[in-house]
Amino acid sequence: MTKPLPKVRDSKGSVALGRMLGRGGEGFVYEIADRRDQVAKLYHHDVSPEKASKIETMASLRNDRLLSLAAWPLDLLRSTDGKPVGLLMPRVDGHKDVHNLYSPRSRKTEFPSADWRFLIRAAANTARAFAAIHETGCVIGDVNHGGVCVSDKATVRLIDCDSFQVSVGARRFLCEVGVPTFTPPELQGKPFRGVIRKPNHDNFGLAILIFHLLFMGRHPFAGRFLGRGDMSIEKAIAELRFAYGANRSTFQMEPPPNVPSIGITSPAIASLIERAFSRSGIQDGGRPTAKEWVAHLDTLEKQTKACRINVSHYYVNGLDHCPWCRLEAATGAVLFSFVVTNAPLGSNTGAIDVASVWARIQAIQPPGPAPSLPDWNQTAPSKEAVTLGRQRRFRNATKYTGLIATIVVLMVAMPAAAFIWIVGGLFVLSGVSKQPGDDGESAKFRDAVQRAEGHFKSLKARWDQDASDQRFATHLRQLQREKEQLLNLPNLRRHRYQELESARERDQRKRYLEAIQIEPAKIPGIGPGRKAMLASYNIETAWDLSEAHITKVPGFGPALTRELMKWRRVVESGFRFDASKGIDPRDITALDRDVADMKRKLEQSLINGPQALTQIRDQILAQRTALKPGIEQAGKVLAQAKADLSAI
Repeated sequence: MTKPLPKVRDSKGSVALGRMLGRGGEGFVYEIADRRDQVAKLYHHDVSPEKASKIETMASLRNDRLLSLAAWPLDLLRSTDGKPVGLLMPRVDGHKDVHNLYSPRSRKTEFPSADWRFLIRAAANTARAFAAIHETGCVIGDVNHGGVCVSDKATVRLIDCDSFQVSVGARRFLCEVGVPTFTPPELQGKPFRGVIRKPNHDNFGLAILIFHLLFMGRHPFAGRFLGRGDMSIEKAIAELRFAYGANRSTFQMEPPPNVPSIGITSPAIASLIERAFSRSGIQDGGRPTAKEWVAHLDTLEKQTKACRINVSHYYVNGLDHCPWCRLEAATGAVLFSFVVTNAPLGSNTGAIDVASVWARIQAIQPPGPAPSLPDWNQTAPSKEAVTLGRQRRFRNATKYTGLIATIVVLMVAMPAAAFIWIVGGLFVLSGVSKQPGDDGESAKFRDAVQRAEGHFKSLKARWDQDASDQRFATHLRQLQREKEQLLNLPNLRRHRYQELESARERDQRKRYLEAIQIEPAKIPGIGPGRKAMLASYNIETAWDLSEAHITKVPGFGPALTRELMKWRRVVESGFRFDASKGIDPRDITALDRDVADMKRKLEQSLINGPQALTQIRDQILAQRTALKPGIEQAGKVLAQAKADLSAI
């Protein structure tokens, strides 16, 4: 038996409730039969006079701008006996939780055409909504990702507005709830009851949301603590341990592996981020305001350019590489869905003529091997070395002639025993009686050889690297491989399609587990802070959970790992393989996307091949011209130094 709908009225009369749209922590949300643009929220619990007065006060503050940006209370709803039971508010259709946008995993399905420009625009529109709230004198207070919804046009609507802090004249209605991972350091660990919130508190939560959007769902305070003990996100916020900041080493923090750095944004945005999470931000007005974010984010979107490799990648103009290509290559994750614009494989529409392109590549004249260097082995010693050598040989001849004569005389004149001692002494004396300057003369020529060898080897290493035709040959071989890969793409697609056929059960299981997010799940010991930490280490769904992955996340020991794996097993027990289902169309789309992406990259590389080879050849020839005089001169100097040393 269907339970009858509650009977309620607003300030103008009866309100006819329609079907229930949803149920949240605070109450039920219903359609209104004759008002398609409005909904009714009925609370689970009794509405206090203070709450009722707050809703009526907010309704009196509404204006067109607020209603375009927020599900702002329109009127108080009462039961037939006059008891306050809920509120009337605008209906928010076509918008999804912002978490589905900034999380790369859910973005693929919920916002498949979103690129980084879209994320920047959504961040700017979130800031616009905050600015509109602050202009009324209200404060959001309980900033969190569940209160922001985004459409497929990047427009933003704020929901759960009845929890905002509202001030009218001397009357103030407080917000006494909050999510720790969005709470500023000055309020961390403190009860919210009785706390008067300020726009600067909201500005911290806004900066968290913007960071989530710009940096692929990462939390700015979720990092690896290099000190002792566990460092939760809440504790890191309280201690200002911003894991991506310029001073992170001072706070013994480092970001998780394979994450984008602040450097992917403009200097202006990077400066705002640093301010938002710095100690100076705690001072009233110290953090960037919502209007500041709007101005700089609008500028940032205009500063982006498309990646030449992946058309779905946009990044700041001025960077020397696409950060998204690098992150996708490092992690294997798809950050932005690739839109296939090429014709299907097998169609010649838009395809290049491989044979023609390859003929142009082969027509590029190679630089040939590096010219041979002269043979300096026949270098004659210098006159100085020859003269010095003659003088040394003459002195040695004179010395040893006198020595031999002395030995002969002693052999005749002295007994055998004495003769042995005298001869030994003479040999010792001959060894220590070198002419002054002999060692210095030799050392000078040896030093000259050593210096010349060092200089020649340095130039020779550059010659072998820059004057060789190896770079040209290597690039030509790479182009050859790419040509073969391009021609083989239809076979590659058939092979991968067959793999999908044989892995249907595994892929169905994966799809099932990927659809179950950790964020809304109730898991013992895993609160919002730990969930944000998991997300910062790319663990967002039941599929992502494994002991090997979990143990790499700071703060997750054996106990929490067991709880997570237990939850995964419970979730996985609900999976049932459907043998009647073919390959998931999304897997086929992903396969075609990957193959089309490879095709485009290979074609572009081959098209650029002639120009690239020409540039490499010209660089090699230019290096030969520049290096040859120097290395020939260095070779001559070395040969001369060796010849001189040999001469003495």
